[in-house]
Amino acid sequence: MKICNKFKMRLLRCYVITKKNILEWTILAVTFAIFAVGLYHVVMWGKHMAKYVYHAYILDDMYDAYNDCYELNDELCFYENGAHSYIRNMGTKKKVLRDIYWIAGADGEDSLLCFAKDGYRGYLNRNTGKVIIPADLYKKAWLFSEGLAAVMEEDSTLKFIDTSGKVVIDVMSKYPSQTEERDFLFKEGHCALPGPNNVWGLIDHAGNWSIVPQYDDITYADKGFWTVEKDGKEGILNDKMQLVAEPIYRDVCLASDGIEVLKDDYVRQLLSFDGKLINGFAYTDVTDLSYKTGCKDGDEDVYEWELSPYKMYYTTYYWEDSVKVGLLSPGGIPVTPPVYRKITAVNANCFRAFYDEQSCGEGLSVLINNKGQVIDPGR
Repeated sequence: MKICNKFKMRLLRCYVITKKNILEWTILAVTFAIFAVGLYHVVMWGKHMAKYVYHAYILDDMYDAYNDCYELNDELCFYENGAHSYIRNMGTKKKVLRDIYWIAGADGEDSLLCFAKDGYRGYLNRNTGKVIIPADLYKKAWLFSEGLAAVMEEDSTLKFIDTSGKVVIDVMSKYPSQTEERDFLFKEGHCALPGPNNVWGLIDHAGNWSIVPQYDDITYADKGFWTVEKDGKEGILNDKMQLVAEPIYRDVCLASDGIEVLKDDYVRQLLSFDGKLINGFAYTDVTDLSYKTGCKDGDEDVYEWELSPYKMYYTTYYWEDSVKVGLLSPGGIPVTPPVYRKITAVNANCFRAFYDEQSCGEGLSVLINNKGQVIDPGR
């Protein structure tokens, strides 16, 4: 009995001691937990900083994973990063050009590319990444074409330089202020350039005016032909700088078999490449015309349709402001001139022709027969 009592007393004494010191043990445990968590965060912060220093100052590739990359050649890659874009040599991992804004011509094959830096334009070699012409003089610049590149100085003067940066053409031309952004590129030995009063001409490689400034605009078409514009009308110059289509048309388009011209009355014609009339009637597209013949299976909302032998022809393209159509016979002969906006078939030989769309509904329309004669003056 004495032994049991002694054992009980010892257990009671341990219990009392533990109960008295539980607060100390709790504080010790919490302190240890805080220390462990703090140590973990210090280690993770140190790891993050070491990684940052390694990538930012040693590898210098801190932003590579976040920017679009465009290959310039097998070794050089252009990384977009706003005003701090750069070119990296993927072999050495070194940046060969920093703090540029953009590069033009990377998707082409020319060895000299145009780049922007600090509000100026310069040129670099695609193969080496080295700057050939520094970006410290020209406010605008364009890609090289046929060995020459157009550049614009701070006073808006346009000049042409060769691949060494030497100015080889200076006709005292000014960049046109009231115009959309455009390229000044040589095509087939010529380049469109503005002269006095913002009228345009063509110069050759020597800087001579092959076409003196006289047009409101000149743009390259194809195969050495140029589209000229004057007083809102268009014409065509051939590769010999001869005017083969006077600027009297709504639209001109160089096709594989000749020159398509759209007259004031929306009649489209085809001219030969020397300006002679080949076809007095041409169209850009045709559409079948179908008409209702009755209800189908007793359902008033479902109709049977028949195809008319006549079609609707277009003389305008989808990108032009006005859509003009006419009625075409089964033999491909125009029944009406292209004066309508749309034509629908009433039956095989009767059609409703709509004029330009009004503010509401389908607009004014007339009923015509298969000869193009108006049989109902409209609604």
